[in-house]
Amino acid sequence: MVQVNPVQIQKFLKGVDYPASKATLIENAKKMGADENVCSSLEQLPEEDFQTPADVSQAIGQLPDDSGEAASGTGGNEFIAQAAQDSLAEIELCEMALQKTSNDDIKTFAQRMIDDHSEFGREIERFGAQKNIPRPKDIGSEQNAKMKELSDLSGQDFDRKFIEHNVKDHENDIKVFQHYAREESDPDIKALAERGVKMLTEHLKMTKQIQQKL
Repeated sequence: MVQVNPVQIQKFLKGVDYPASKATLIENAKKMGADENVCSSLEQLPEEDFQTPADVSQAIGQLPDDSGEAASGTGGNEFIAQAAQDSLAEIELCEMALQKTSNDDIKTFAQRMIDDHSEFGREIERFGAQKNIPRPKDIGSEQNAKMKELSDLSGQDFDRKFIEHNVKDHENDIKVFQHYAREESDPDIKALAERGVKMLTEHLKMTKQIQQKL
């Protein structure tokens, strides 16, 4: 089996509700079009419930490759690369929201997201350059799929789905950032994750307040 990158696997696990069992992860990955290598890697995971996407990445990173040795620990770098891609996706999605919604609360939230993720994205870009972490050039396939889904909606249907997506996405992302804020050995990545937790928590609070009004 070819060793797969934990970030590569996360592309097929977007939308999973955590905690999630190994069977749930495999089922979701297959629905998202995961190839044989990805599914085989997930099959090797222990039979347990995974609390966050970061737990899955960590477990994948500990799987042996064809030589019998575990993959080297690059979870922090992968986290930074994924965070950069997620920020790009959030900005594109919120730019769409500004065009489609007539809800003033959503407009305020979308602009706040664009401002915060633009600033955070620049910070990640500077950090990535220092650490020689490749910068993603575009959003991922699952993020494109979400953009397409929302682009087909309008009015209150768009507003509800947009906020629903942001609540769920922020809840999952906070778990990932909290994991790296607690467990990451690189103090710079740890500090970046801590700042991300604060930002995402503020965004989640806003989305839940809007959701209560819709």
